Amino acid sequence: MDYGNLLKRAWHIVWNNKFMFVLGFLAALGSGGNGGNGGARGNFNVSGSSSDFNLPPGFAENIERYWAQYAGITIALVCLAIILGIVFWLVSLVGQAGLISAASRIDSGEQVTLGDAFGAGTGVLVRMIGLNLILYGPFILLGLIFFGIASVTVGSAVASEFAGNPSNFETIFSGIGPFFACFGILACVMVPLGLIVTVIYPFAQRGLILQELGIVDSIRHGWNVIRDNIGDVFLLILLFVVIGFVFGIAAAVVLLPAAALAFLPTIVDLVRGGTLEIGNIAFMIGGGICLGLLGAVINSIMIAFRSTTVTLAYQEFINKTNKLKAA
Repeated sequence: MDYGNLLKRAWHIVWNNKFMFVLGFLAALGSGGNGGNGGARGNFNVSGSSSDFNLPPGFAENIERYWAQYAGITIALVCLAIILGIVFWLVSLVGQAGLISAASRIDSGEQVTLGDAFGAGTGVLVRMIGLNLILYGPFILLGLIFFGIASVTVGSAVASEFAGNPSNFETIFSGIGPFFACFGILACVMVPLGLIVTVIYPFAQRGLILQELGIVDSIRHGWNVIRDNIGDVFLLILLFVVIGFVFGIAAAVVLLPAAALAFLPTIVDLVRGGTLEIGNIAFMIGGGICLGLLGAVINSIMIAFRSTTVTLAYQEFINKTNKLKAA
């Protein structure tokens, strides 16, 4: 496979059909932008005395005061965030499907508009939902279970600290230790499976959309495409790992200062013993929304380009397979 020509063809299609950036933006919404990778790390030393865990002065009082005044608003905002997350996810699936359909049709010489591509995406939305639930449902379920238990554990521990029972803090964490150990072992199995699913997914998508296969057949088709073209698929992955790394650095240059403006003032104020008010929460929520939209705008370029490249590569794989069968 001529990867240089593949990338040029993909960029030519995207650049000359700029509505694909709009589809890329829609696709980025449900995936959290993916414009850059970041992580938050926290360390809790519970092996020694409970005095190793100290809250900032006045922190507990601020949390209690805030929860007493704004519990209803906070719960409503959480519910709204969940609903918006589901809506964005559905819009993302439409954008992904629209990109795949548009790239294939444009490459074959058709004239495609944003409306055509969006209509093609909505037409396969139900099957796209089914494909995602089958491939990623088990991982989501395990994640929710872990998050629920971890939330209850941490919440109980912090509540004990607030109530002046620091001994309960160590008891809670020592009792939950075996669960986290078992979950860690399970994660060692699920992570490789997750990587395999992540590789199968884009080719299963194209089988579902371009070959009009059923959900299960598209998964089987995606696996067969990878198996028959394992070397080219591996090189394509490496290529986009490098491209994604460079693009991620460029995106971080823009997003990190924006994140600092959105969150640092409130965080610094809380660390200094300031009061957590609804205005602080509203400012951080507004900043988070703007940051997410900015990330989606930036990442729309990479998503449109990557999706088009994979679609063109997929078509080459299918054409090669058809020629071998004909011979």
